[in-house]
Amino acid sequence: MKDDISTKIKKKAYESGYDLCGIIEAKPFNEFNDHIKIRVEKFPKSTYLYESLYSLGEPLEKANWAKSIIVCIRRYNKYKIPQSLDKLFGKVYLFDGRLNYSKEYVEKNLFEDYLKEQGMKTYRDGVTARWAAVKAGLGHFRKNNFIYTEFGSYVWIDTWMVDVEMEYDKEYDKVIKDCPEKCNKCIESCPTKALSEDFTMDRGSCIAQLSFFSTDLPSEEIREKMGTWVYGCDVCQDVCPMNINRWSEEEEFPELNEISEIISLEKIFTMDENTLMNVLKPRFWYISEDRIWLWKCNTLRAMANTGDNKYSKLIKDACNDNNDKVRKMALWALKKFDTYKFNK
Repeated sequence: MKDDISTKIKKKAYESGYDLCGIIEAKPFNEFNDHIKIRVEKFPKSTYLYESLYSLGEPLEKANWAKSIIVCIRRYNKYKIPQSLDKLFGKVYLFDGRLNYSKEYVEKNLFEDYLKEQGMKTYRDGVTARWAAVKAGLGHFRKNNFIYTEFGSYVWIDTWMVDVEMEYDKEYDKVIKDCPEKCNKCIESCPTKALSEDFTMDRGSCIAQLSFFSTDLPSEEIREKMGTWVYGCDVCQDVCPMNINRWSEEEEFPELNEISEIISLEKIFTMDENTLMNVLKPRFWYISEDRIWLWKCNTLRAMANTGDNKYSKLIKDACNDNNDKVRKMALWALKKFDTYKFNK
């Protein structure tokens, strides 16, 4: 009976567009919480960024009725990347399956409807997705903290806690996969050294975290290292040998080409608040309404790090912006441009 239910659910997952599906027992992810504690000890200044993660390792605290966790994986490396957005936006946010006009969003909801039609109580995305996927035998961790499947690491993971016992999948013998001998490309390439050793990461200096969750300006030293990334970062995945030739670029993601035409460093910086709220925020919602200034600061920093003189007028104008943080970033950017000129 349990085996029959598991088989039916996996079949439906594949019919719903998922590439991989596994099922595990709903119980605490003790290893996950242990790793969080280790990171808090290593990076005490970033403790506040880790505290909210503990709940992801305690599924039964959110749903004490849960018996099983269904884990579904979908690859996004099949989509075409607009050249104008590459190295500005992290790819996972360009091909975001949470957008309600994407086929991923529709198919995900249809799959959840199916679970409910089978009489199951459900709780979506309440657990540590990567650890759940590893426990379900769908992939391994590597040094950069990402889960690697047969498609590489460019994948979305969806999870559901349900109130039905099923046949459970087995995890691999090793949670962390051995990388090629002497390969440390992800660690060596991390611009801010947030990734400083195997399977660890300081969220407080991670470019992705800083690009959308900052409540203040990053230090001047960090600003230079953040390069041109405006929202997210892909460096540690892009340099990984296990991700070589993983992009097939066979499909167009809905509305991405249209939005790429209205997004550039100049265009983002000159957008008024109404446009930022109605065009960018619905798609890139991690930057909240009360931190709209972060869009301007991120683009100013990116402009400065290009060293391209075409941005100099915008940067000078920004020195008179109404927002204090924007003015401070503009002054830093202007100083950086003066340094470029001096060194030429």
